[in-house]
Amino acid sequence: MNMIASLLTAPRWPFVAALASALILGGAYFFQYVLGYDPCALCYDQRHIHQAAIGAGLVGGLIPMLVPSLRKHAIWVCLLLATIFLYSAGFAFWHAGIEYDWWDGPASCTAAGPVSISTDDLLAVLDGGGPVVLCDEAPWTFLGISMAGYNALMSAGLAAVSAYVGIKR
Repeated sequence: MNMIASLLTAPRWPFVAALASALILGGAYFFQYVLGYDPCALCYDQRHIHQAAIGAGLVGGLIPMLVPSLRKHAIWVCLLLATIFLYSAGFAFWHAGIEYDWWDGPASCTAAGPVSISTDDLLAVLDGGGPVVLCDEAPWTFLGISMAGYNALMSAGLAAVSAYVGIKR
């Protein structure tokens, strides 16, 4: 059995999916803390989705290892991961659409709407606590695709593989 096929099994895939989400999350942290691209509110929401995928992958992979009688249910973990990644892809696509002005975003984090910021938050920004980042401005693109766009593509790929493993393996 080749290496790729051995990873695409229902008992192993949750760990691979958790690692993939951890790498995506690591990339987001790299962009924030090393390259200086502060995230917007929707970026933080996308991070929470990947944190959920990491948790589901680790717990869903460990339980069948610790309780062998539950191994036959590992396909459900793969389908759960497919659902999480599909949601992630849709959310990231929605965010990318806001960045590309395909549709309006939430008024609380776009340039067009009123920004609700407390006095304490405003003072923190003025004291060097970080800028107010708008959700409708893509601070970085590569080949015309923003970080949210790449997240949508990667999440869609992970959703497809998770569904494939859950259904076929």
